[in-house]
Amino acid sequence: MHKLKCLLFFWLSFQSYGAMCTDTLMINSAFTPPVSTILEQIISEACKRLNVKLEFHELTGERALVLANQGEADGECCRIPEIVLREYQNLMQVPEGVFVVNFSAFTRRPDIKIHGWNDLKPHSVGTVTGWKILVQNMQTISPAQSIVLDTPDSLFRMLDMGRIDVGLYGELSGLDVIQRLNLKYINIQQPPLASHTLYLMLNKRHQALAPKFAAVFKSMKKDGTSNRIINKVMGKTRPD
Repeated sequence: MHKLKCLLFFWLSFQSYGAMCTDTLMINSAFTPPVSTILEQIISEACKRLNVKLEFHELTGERALVLANQGEADGECCRIPEIVLREYQNLMQVPEGVFVVNFSAFTRRPDIKIHGWNDLKPHSVGTVTGWKILVQNMQTISPAQSIVLDTPDSLFRMLDMGRIDVGLYGELSGLDVIQRLNLKYINIQQPPLASHTLYLMLNKRHQALAPKFAAVFKSMKKDGTSNRIINKVMGKTRPD
């Protein structure tokens, strides 16, 4: 009986060790092209340098976070930590930024000018679920009407039909939706409402990987890899 218990102990220990170790990471993202393409390529290169395989999935904003927080995915790329970590406590931040993203207002009516958050107050404003910085700021400002939609396509179609005055979304992703849907009369307002550095969020069971990813991200910035990926995806040259 003692021998059987010892064998059971070692078998369970081996299983636990196997559960903690992985050679494939499943990373979700709520971003859409071109930002999701940039993020995937940067994370893919980082994983290669760490000798880890990558599965990268584009999901809706809230679902991407929920699955990572529950451990059904290994992480989420990418988020603003101070907004996300209060609610999703099984996630942790890799302490080196991946990409800087602008969050912007989009309008169809030429008479509407949005230079800051407070300019939203007299208008009907929409955004997309899971884009927490936009949802939270919209709730704080409390515009004349607020609506949170499930998809960016729904947001921009409503804006194009005049059912809302202002759409809030990521700048590059929003411009991509406009082009893809051939919406000719929607314009982006300048300057952006906010600019933030995005960070890879890992489920805490992978906390040992966080400093390794941080070191690789720093190296990729130093050797110009990150900028080359961004330039290639965006089709323009940026200085390293």
